Amino acid sequence: MGWKAADFTRQRGQAMTAVQQQTNSIEWLMPDDKPGDLPPTPKPKVPRPDGGGAVLAERKAARTKPPALYQVVMLNDDYTPMEFVVMVLQSFFQRDTDTAMHIMLKIHHEGRGICGVYPKDVAATKVELVLTAARREGHPLQCIMEAA
Repeated sequence: MGWKAADFTRQRGQAMTAVQQQTNSIEWLMPDDKPGDLPPTPKPKVPRPDGGGAVLAERKAARTKPPALYQVVMLNDDYTPMEFVVMVLQSFFQRDTDTAMHIMLKIHHEGRGICGVYPKDVAATKVELVLTAARREGHPLQCIMEAA
């Protein structure tokens, strides 16, 4: 029955050293598995003629359609100042001064001009912003959206 504390500590120390050697070895950390050593992937089951067995259905990637685009169009009138139209184009459509002037002149000469092309919700919001700003300033400016 002669278990002594020294024997226990020595045996425990030898066991711990063996475990530490196993866990710290390169073989344990990085096994010799190479891409060629991996087992082949299982093939899908083919249905049996008697109707039994499982069938693996292929999943097709879901593709969403891009949203329908709409043109925001400003219409000419004889009362809205050209400077206001340029300011609206710069504020709500992020146009630089030259582009805003070009669109404003197109509206003035041709009766209408395309301010931008956007998805339906964005186009509707921009139309409402323009109409609200025009009404707030007391101008009869008309802005509509059309399918692009």
